[in-house]
This record gives sequence, C-alpha cells and structure tokens, in this order.
Amino acid sequence: MLLRSLPFAPLLLALACATPGDSVPAKPKEPFKPALSLRPVAVSLVPGGTQSFQAEVNYPEGVRYLRQPVGWRVVEAGGGTITGAGLYTAPATAGTYHVEVRREDFPEVSATAAVTVK
Repeated sequence: MLLRSLPFAPLLLALACATPGDSVPAKPKEPFKPALSLRPVAVSLVPGGTQSFQAEVNYPEGVRYLRQPVGWRVVEAGGGTITGAGLYTAPATAGTYHVEVRREDFPEVSATAAVTVK
C-alpha cells in the first residue's frame, strides 16, 4: 500500500493544516458612510432667474427610497426661493446667496452652493 511507504508525520501535518476554522477570517464590512453632492456648486443669475440644482446621495446596501431623501432651503432670508425638486428662483435684489441641501435620513450631511445675483 502507498500509505506504508509514506511517513506519517507529513500526512498528519497536511491534515492539521486543513482543519476547519484555521482559515483567514473575511474582512469585516466597512460601516456605511453617507455622502451627498450638489451640482452646480456656483452659479450666476440675473434677478428673477432660475436654476435647477441636483443632489446625489448614496444609499446603504439593499436600501432604496421612493423619493430622494433630501430637503432644500435658501440660507439667507430674502435670498430667493427653492422648490422641493431643487428649482431655485433668484430674488430681485443683487447679492450672493446660498442654496443648501441636507439629507433627511442623515441630517448632519449637507452641501451648499453659492448663487450670485447681478
């Protein structure tokens, strides 16, 4: 038989190295990091002009929303208006204003765009 001609030590070592539980553990999943980007980040408009802003968010694995979980606002009072869809209308007064978008599911994550009205 072939086993008689092989020494047992190498055979035992080969079996010991192949035992279950000795494999390298899989790398743990990275925790989800919410992100938000805004386009455009700067724009120049005439008084009363409009600009469509777009927000892009990432989602946790396996999660999808019926609508994008963001809220829009104009930072300065009297700095124009913005709809829930990101359509900004500049005020009649020249100046620099800021449009902010914030994630509703992660409120600490926001992005801001500058709007110059002249």
